[in-house]
Amino acid sequence: MKPFACLTAAGLLGGWSPLVAQPSPSTPTYASSVVVTASLEPDAADELPATIDVVDAAEIERRQADLALDVLRLVPGLAVAQAGSPGKVASLFVRGAASGQTLVLLDGVILNDPVLGGFDWSAVTTDGLDRIEVARGPFSALWGSQAMGGVVHLVTRRGGGALAGGFDAEAGSDAQRRLGGSFAAPLGPLAVDFAGSARRGDGALANDFFDADEARLKLDAPLGRGARLGALVRAARSEIGLPFDFFGTPSPARRQEAESRLFALPFDWTAPVWSAEARLARTDAELALADPADSFARSDSDTTREQARAVVARRFGERFRLAGGGDFEREEATTSSAFGPGLAADRQSSRALFAEASWMGTRLRVDAGARRDEHSEFGGETSTRTGAVFDLGAAGRLRASWGESFRAPALGDLFFPFFGNPELAPERGESWEVGWELAGGPWRARLVGFASDFENLIQFDPVRFVPVNIGRARVRGAEASLEGRWRQLAVRANATRLTSEDLATGAPLPRRPEESATLVVDWARERWRTGGALRYVGGREDVGRVPLAAYAAVDLTMSCAIDSRWRPYARVENVLDRDYEEIAGFPAAGRSWILGVAFRSGS
Repeated sequence: MKPFACLTAAGLLGGWSPLVAQPSPSTPTYASSVVVTASLEPDAADELPATIDVVDAAEIERRQADLALDVLRLVPGLAVAQAGSPGKVASLFVRGAASGQTLVLLDGVILNDPVLGGFDWSAVTTDGLDRIEVARGPFSALWGSQAMGGVVHLVTRRGGGALAGGFDAEAGSDAQRRLGGSFAAPLGPLAVDFAGSARRGDGALANDFFDADEARLKLDAPLGRGARLGALVRAARSEIGLPFDFFGTPSPARRQEAESRLFALPFDWTAPVWSAEARLARTDAELALADPADSFARSDSDTTREQARAVVARRFGERFRLAGGGDFEREEATTSSAFGPGLAADRQSSRALFAEASWMGTRLRVDAGARRDEHSEFGGETSTRTGAVFDLGAAGRLRASWGESFRAPALGDLFFPFFGNPELAPERGESWEVGWELAGGPWRARLVGFASDFENLIQFDPVRFVPVNIGRARVRGAEASLEGRWRQLAVRANATRLTSEDLATGAPLPRRPEESATLVVDWARERWRTGGALRYVGGREDVGRVPLAAYAAVDLTMSCAIDSRWRPYARVENVLDRDYEEIAGFPAAGRSWILGVAFRSGS
């Protein structure tokens, strides 16, 4: 990849360096969701000593959200930065941590980019998703590298039972068109799930288009005696127009194309006191930039990641559980540009052993976990985590947790010619949180305070002209949320206060707003369903201390069920047509509208 393109992409992704869902109930319920992200065994979210939000398929459908990014914007503690119109590169900051310090999973398979370490959320669809789990806080003790700010886990539906399926077809302003859907079918003992989508659209500028396609196939077969074997195949491609070159000059023909493939073999087994799961996976991705009017604007990246993970757990009565396992991961990348070769099949690998113990009393639960990673480039790293939940009865629940975390240098940090540093050490973090939650009747309230200290951050040294471990940062914050429901009306409000500081310069970390808040309202009666979401993002600074103004955006949705299968719908995004930027120099989309129809069949 061209050096300047690498630095530009790193800046866009952030850091310290320059489906088919079935018709939902009329209003959301507060039943505790079972999650698989924040512990080594599935657990109820409200029983864990961690702050977890679960966006289920019903919520995704209520929001009419075809992209995961649209629902993540409404989760407290999360900040999104997208480089302009839909389809452009988008990064996610969890409690002030950089994009590359948040681990992204699809059914347990790592999706982060091996070259830069971050993840581009611009084209991740929601078709076929059962839920999105957002676990905030340090989780390196469970997942290893990159889980410093948290883990975002995309969990697909596991099919079975009767034939069911459906689709959504929509069109709107800026030539937006989308067709997406999924179906599940039993083939004898085999459960088959398929999901796919095709999306086309333009932005407000010339050469601002976005095309994306995705297909995903999931198979699940029982092996007897509590064992199941599955397969997951995913293929995705996207092409976007880039309206400006690296210097801000209009570029009428510049294109970026991306392709990715994923193949995984999951296995799980359950017995009265024992359980086990294992997964083998491989992901491949290609990214290419080209401009027929500029021979220097050419870069290519080809990456591969191979993963293996196994976990075994045993219960000792009703109060104690012990789980442990191991991980193996290998990354490889080749890049090139008009200026010459970059990475040349450079690779790194790691292996790890981990364990977690949980004690569950009548009113108190305590978890403790540890993990040891051995890395091919920098040696070993140990991460620990502990937390507790105390049930106060009618006064709610108290949570507290503490953990260590780390992020391994990405391949580009280590090996890019003239710009890499093989002597880099991992970034390290230490975080804690304390929270209180109360649920009763139609209300649920939550208040959480958190703090993180990061050191050894990888930053570019303009003197040596390579990345070095010189950065230190501090984050302090609080999240508050309140939910209520009455008959056909449901309201959810949350607010986040976050202060961040680069300890070398005293400046706030880029693209992290000090204040943010959301208000989501849903109303349903008989065949009609309407909703609205208000997002407020406070002032913040971009890379280079460029100020970004605060903004508020409103989205509205409406639908009407014709019968049990057909539901026409409409939505308007950025209703007030606010002008704002999430990344300096890249205006966000103005007011837009969508008309569509959803079809659902089966149970």
